[in-house]
Parts: sequence; structure tokens; C-alpha cells
Amino acid sequence: MQRFFPKLVKKEWLILLGIVILYLGLTTYNLTKLPIFVDEALYLRWSQIAWKDASWRFISLTDGKQPFYIWFVIPFLKVFKDPLYAGRLASVVSGLFTVLGLGYLGWLMKDKKTGFFAMTLGVLSPYLFFYYRFGIMESTLVASVIWVVILSILLAKSRRLDVALILGMVTGLSLLVKSSALFFCLLIPFAYVLDFKKTTLFTKKTLSYLFLVLIAWSLSYIIYNIQRLSPWMHMIAEKNSFFTVSYGEILAEPKRLVNNFLDVWRWQYAYSGLPILALFFLGLYRLMRENIRAFLYYLVLTMGPVLGTVAVASLFAPRYIIYATPFVLLSASYGLSSLQKPKVALIALLLALSLPIVLISKLLIDPIHFPYVPVDEGYVNGWSAGNGTKQIADWARARAKEIGGEKKLVIYTEGTFGILPHGLELYSQGVKNLEVIGVYPISDIPPAPLVSAAFENPETYLVLNNTVTPDTPAGLELVLSFPKLRENPMRLYKIIAR
Repeated sequence: MQRFFPKLVKKEWLILLGIVILYLGLTTYNLTKLPIFVDEALYLRWSQIAWKDASWRFISLTDGKQPFYIWFVIPFLKVFKDPLYAGRLASVVSGLFTVLGLGYLGWLMKDKKTGFFAMTLGVLSPYLFFYYRFGIMESTLVASVIWVVILSILLAKSRRLDVALILGMVTGLSLLVKSSALFFCLLIPFAYVLDFKKTTLFTKKTLSYLFLVLIAWSLSYIIYNIQRLSPWMHMIAEKNSFFTVSYGEILAEPKRLVNNFLDVWRWQYAYSGLPILALFFLGLYRLMRENIRAFLYYLVLTMGPVLGTVAVASLFAPRYIIYATPFVLLSASYGLSSLQKPKVALIALLLALSLPIVLISKLLIDPIHFPYVPVDEGYVNGWSAGNGTKQIADWARARAKEIGGEKKLVIYTEGTFGILPHGLELYSQGVKNLEVIGVYPISDIPPAPLVSAAFENPETYLVLNNTVTPDTPAGLELVLSFPKLRENPMRLYKIIAR
């Protein structure tokens, strides 16, 4: 009979509790220290709208984004006043399922010690840690695909209908998070390599297993198609095509394939460190020597989705292959547990965690100056970084209250999608005499229509976040300015009617 859970003694329960407390303590500390990012502004504003208006529950589909994360954030918005805190806390909760899932997978892979190593590496992985605390879909995606893998293994070992149904539901929800989950959906049958026997390969047992897989796939497809309640479901394919190349063009640019593949390992090296990568390869080697089937399965889990993404990605960034990191850590934990001498294993663990602890400390204390790889600097620099968004919104709330409910405060923003105006709308929700209006493109500063508007209403303002203005342009009065890492400060101007 298949055992679904490990039997823990009191000491192991205390270790598990300690890991969970450590995770929650680290991830909730200074949770909003990093200013809001453009995608966070979009997703959290969509959650806000979906919460207040049920007819817009599928609002994310208008931009080709699946809706599950948007829905997941809504309960947090109901409890916490700060929308950024609420959205990031939702990711923290998802991340906890990732950490617990890593422990479970470590146990399935070898034993409880491997599971505890995997949880420890999962808590202290800078690569994962950043997204545990970030109000976008990646933390929820990673959690969901890990549990798809867990349930795939349990289905292969147990061949039970209830497991197939749960697997179908979890897979369906993962597909409602992000399209990348499709890789793990397709890999469900590959878990059979862990348990099949040559004598039963072409028998009713295999057919019954494939039937259960078909049930899981069918249920996931039904859940995924709940999006057909919206007329915007077709936007998912359109959005995906923007970030990918067609299948016929995959081999057209060998340089793109090489660069994408090398980037995967550059980013793992930058955010995980050489000791983790060394343990990853040690784990693969040990697994190959001890259990060739498990080696093939975990190699496919690690490299299959990565190679698929490398092949089709036209725009590539670390967040797009974040789902590979848990399986890198899982193999590293196997490498650690295979070290026979406890002192050697402890030294290896300390070496593996030395860089991650430094990087996580930086994320907690000074995320602006964290050593991001160049492609990730948009989190703290340029038009996509939102330093100043909350401060301007707080000023606008106070100013709207000051001028009274009968007079209207109008803020025009450079941009109609993203940080501006969605970030300001996010933080100023519920202010009745405040109107935020996006304007793009802006050819002259200040734009003539806005100057005309200022004649009608002296409380007319403009926020610039992209256009560089060395000095305050004529016709504007600088009210607030918020610098970023190097360039493009966010500036609030009052428009002077002349």
C-alpha cells in the first residue's frame, strides 16, 4: 500500500515548524521595502477591480494573462489596507506551499533528510526568495507545478482515481496561473518511469494508469476552459505569441538558442552560487548511480521545461525559467544527503548557503542596491520601477481631502498602462474627488490640452516617469521628485495655466 505521508517523530516536527517559522519571518520582514514594479501595479489593480466589480473577474484576460493569481489576491485585499502588502503576502503564502512541496518531493525522492535539506535550500534560495515576496504570478506558478509533480508521482505509484482527480484539479489551477504550467501538465505520464515493471508494461495495469492520466488531463482542461466565460480568452494566445517564436522559426536563429541556454546558467550562478550548482551536479551523478529511473525523471523535470522555454522564447528573463530552480535545489539536496560524513555534509551546506544568506540579507535591507543581473534592473530603475508611486498617491489623497469634496483634483500621467496610471489608481482607490487620467504619447511638455485643462481647473497636475527633463519645463512647477537607481526619477508637476 502506498504511503502518502512520511512518519515524523517529535524532533522532526520541531524542525519542520522551525523551517516554516524561519520562512515566514524572513519573507514578511520589510515586505514593501522594494517599491512597486510595473507588473505588480497591473495585477494588483486588476485584483482591486475584480474585487469591487464581479463582471470584471476575468479582467486580466484583456491583456492575455490567466486570472488565478488575480483571484487569489482578492481575499488579501479585503484584510490588508496596503494593496502592495496584500499582493506580496499572497505570494508569500504561495511560496510556503513551494517550501513544503520541496520537502515532500525530497522525501519521495530519497528520504526525510533529503526533504529537510530541500526545504532549507528552498527557504534560503535568493532566486526563489525574491519571487516569494513579489506581487506577480511566479510564486504561485512555482508552487502549483511542484504539486503537479508530486501528484504525478503519487498517481504513478498508487494508480488511484482520487489521486487522479486531485491531480486534475491542481493541474487545471496551475494552467490558470500561467501558460508555462503546460510543460508540467504534458510531463504527467513520464512519472510512470519511476514505477513500471517490464512484466506489466503491456498489460491492463498500464492501460488503467493511462486512463487515470486521461481523466486528470480532461479535468484540467475543463477547469482551464472556465476562461471561456470571458470573450477575451483568445488574448492568451496573442500575448504568448509576443514573447515566443513560432515552431517553424525555432532553429532559424542558433545564436538566440545558445544565448538563452547560457543565460539560464548565468542566472542560476548569479542568484544561487557555485556551491549550489556543484551540489546540483553531484546530486544528478549520485542519482544516476543509485536510481537510473529517478535520474531520468528528475533530469527531464529540470531540463525539459527549460529547453522548451529556451527554444521558443524571443524575450527572455530570469522570471521566465524560475520553475526550474526548485528542481535544481532538489538535486542539490540529494547531493547533500548522499555525503556520508555528517561534518562534510554540514560544511557543504554552510558553503552552499554562504552566498544566498548574503544576497537575502541585501534583499531584506537594501533591495534597491541588490546585485541584479542586467536584465532584472528594471525592478529598481527606468520606466518600469515604481519608486514614488505610493508617495504621490499619498500626497494626492491628502490634497484631495484638503481642497474639499466639491472640487476635483486631476492628475494626468505619462502612460496609459502600467505603473502610470494603474499604480496611482491602486493606491488612491476610493478617493471620490480625485481623477487619474493616462496620456500617451506625450510630444510636448506640458501637453497643450493639459494646459487648457489647467485654465478650467487649477488643481491639474502631471506625472512624468519616462521622459527625461534636466530642468523643470516652462509651464510646470515641480511638486515632488523621487529618484530611482540611476535614471528616470518619477516627478509630479503642477501645470501652470498661462
